[in-house]
Amino acid sequence: MLKNKILLLLFLGCAFFAACEQTPPYDGVKQLELDALTIKKYKDSIGAAADSIIVDPSGLNYQIITKGQGTVFPKDTDQVVVYYEGRILRSASTFESVPETDSVVVDLNKAMPGWKIGLGKITKGGRIRMIIPSALGYENFTGSGIPPFSILDYTVTLKNIK
Repeated sequence: MLKNKILLLLFLGCAFFAACEQTPPYDGVKQLELDALTIKKYKDSIGAAADSIIVDPSGLNYQIITKGQGTVFPKDTDQVVVYYEGRILRSASTFESVPETDSVVVDLNKAMPGWKIGLGKITKGGRIRMIIPSALGYENFTGSGIPPFSILDYTVTLKNIK
């Protein structure tokens, strides 16, 4: 009986110390460096297909598939009508998809930084592929089936700017 009580106290003590462990604060700069290495490895693995992927100074990697029409680029204060497909880099399955028939309105001032930067590079009718490091995406957010520190791979078509 005494043996069981000691084991129980030992177990509770371990659980207490494990519960006190704090998650270190998110370091966007360090994570951006780690993500850049992962993205580089991915680009090296796809060979010549990576030649058209540009690296923005922010760390966003993008490929303009179609530039679009006109000379009006969306600003952070605009709303945009888009349809898109999102996946985690190197994943074949899509975690989110909005077809053209169900386009959505996105308020760019509330969008993740990667979208703000990327969509600012195309005009109405344009299509862009964005490889978004976690620092420009969901950071270390956990939920919606997307693991923390995920590098996102979005292909977005800009239907309209409001």
